[in-house]
Order: sequence, then C-alpha cells, then structure tokens
Amino acid sequence: MNEQNTAHAVQALPKPTIIDLLLEKKQLLIGIFVALAVIVGGVLFWMQKTKADEENASLALSKAAVWIQAGDSERATKALKGIVDSYGGTASGNMARLYLGTIYYTMNRPDEALAMYRAFSSGNKDLQASALAGAASCNVQKKAFAAAAEGFQKASDTAENESLKAMYLNKAAENDITAGKPADAVKLLDKVVKSWPGTSSAAVAQRTMWRLSGQGVQVPAP
Repeated sequence: MNEQNTAHAVQALPKPTIIDLLLEKKQLLIGIFVALAVIVGGVLFWMQKTKADEENASLALSKAAVWIQAGDSERATKALKGIVDSYGGTASGNMARLYLGTIYYTMNRPDEALAMYRAFSSGNKDLQASALAGAASCNVQKKAFAAAAEGFQKASDTAENESLKAMYLNKAAENDITAGKPADAVKLLDKVVKSWPGTSSAAVAQRTMWRLSGQGVQVPAP
C-alpha cells in the first residue's frame, strides 16, 4: 500500500465515540480500584498480623518474666530468645532484647549481650539510655574501658532522668580513669558536681576528684 492509500485508510478510521472513551476510562478505573483493593487488603492483613504478633509476644514475655523473677536464667534465656526470633518487630519483642541483653551480661556473655543492647530501640529516652549503659557495661567486661567511658557518656546524654544522667556520667569518668585518661575523667566529674550539686552522685564525683588530686592530677578549684 502506497502513502496515499495509507493516508486514506487512516482518514477512513472512525473517530472514537463518547461511549468508547467512557468504556476505556471505565477499564482504567476498574484497574485502579483493583490495585487499591489489593493494597488496602495487604495493609489490613499486616495490621491484623502485627496486632496478633504483639499479643502473642506480650503473653510470651509475661511467661518469661516468671523465669526471670525465679532466677532461672536458662529457661528465661530460651523464652526471651524465642520471643526475639519470632516477634522481634513488636514492642514486646523489642523489650525482650533488653531483658535478654541483661541476662547475657549477668552470665558474663558480653558479646551476645552487646548484640541485644545494640538492637534495642525505644522512643523512651531513659529506656534507650539503659540499653546504652548496658552496652557500656559489656565493654567493661571486655576490658574495653575507653569504649565503656564513651558509652556511659552517651547514656548520660540520652537519659532524661537527672539522677540517671549524673550516675552514668560518674561511670564514664570511672572508666576514663581506668583507661588512663584522668584529665578527661576530671571534666566529667566536675560537670556532675556543678550540674547536680547536693546529690549523692555529686558527692561521689567530689570524692573521686579529691582522690585524683592526691595522686597529682590537676582538678578545678572548689
């Protein structure tokens, strides 16, 4: 077919009617609605599954608490590990990490405890600080005192509770001293004394500075 015949053939094609256009749009709309239905269905299924998982995790966590209170580390560890493995994405599964990290720490298994503390995440700043402090304590067990000092300082910065902030900062200073960094420790101790005067943490910090001063370390004047 030559170009002239092709042009005639194109001109001969009927223009789409309003009905044709509506049918075309109808098919498009049907496709959109089907896709939306699939998406919404998937979201609802996920929400229902998440709710069911949290209920199961919460129940399992309450059972694990019985073993924790009884001091049965072996059963508590097994129960908590099961919660983390099966329901780690839930709020209760997240709390199970914190408990499991503490149990591993008390069992002198710092590497496993560190993994749990580092995996824990909470919008509650004091809880998050406790996980950071737990990780720092694991580094003390590993004799990584500089890392422990840094971890306790982060815990202090994260915590909202003033008593916790002061306590963690004292722990940071303690590990700086052990790491051979008394000057860094003095800065932290001085902050405790000046930021939380009259508290037991301030008294501990002051005594530590007196001890360091007796060892020849320069400390701020009272």
